[in-house]
Amino acid sequence: MLNPYVNQSSKSTEEIAIEYAPVVKHIALKLSARLPSNIELDDLIQAGMIGLLESIDRFDPKKGVKFKTFAEIRVRGAMLDELRDRDWIPRSVRENCTKLEGAYTELRAQNIDHPTDKQLAKQLDIKPKELPDFLNKSKPIPLLSLENLGKQGDSYSQLDILDTISDPEEESPAEKLLGSEAKELVMEALTKLPEKEKLVLSLYFVEDMNLKEIGAILDVSESRVSQMRTKAIAMLRSYMKSYISE
Repeated sequence: MLNPYVNQSSKSTEEIAIEYAPVVKHIALKLSARLPSNIELDDLIQAGMIGLLESIDRFDPKKGVKFKTFAEIRVRGAMLDELRDRDWIPRSVRENCTKLEGAYTELRAQNIDHPTDKQLAKQLDIKPKELPDFLNKSKPIPLLSLENLGKQGDSYSQLDILDTISDPEEESPAEKLLGSEAKELVMEALTKLPEKEKLVLSLYFVEDMNLKEIGAILDVSESRVSQMRTKAIAMLRSYMKSYISE
């Protein structure tokens, strides 16, 4: 049985899938640009197409949301589900991230909230000249924007991100992050970042700029921007983990 959207548009599921296939590919390309090279674009597209088909089946126009809006969020959610299920982060990267977060935790215990590269390298037990390479090998786990997890703006006013989760019975990262306390924690953690790191995260996650574009604004190399982003996210995760474990 066709859902209300199909009835309204007089299009079959197959026609809608074909029409929105380029949208799925666009979302996959955008997401893959922020992931390690071992993640296959075709796997993201396949997961996204499954999410698209589910969105066709589950769409309810009574919520006052455009089908395109609902489908795009659900497609992206399906791709994130795929990444979570696969545990896509290489072990070496995960270990480096954990070590980096631990270093920030230890430095904060020494009342050093904004360590210099020299202080950070010493805490990591590496030479200062080795720090850039260490950071390059510690690509951070992407942070999901809290603004994209809850209800969004006027056009999203009737749409909750939980409606876009592939398996409604499974607790997701979105569900874990939702809530005023979590948002306040992130905002508090952000205030503790150095100004340049805050700017990098803002340009990257909010303005959706790539590393090269950010580098041009800050007049530094793309590699340096990547290192700043890695440090900023590690500091955020360290602070949040410390808060949660208290």
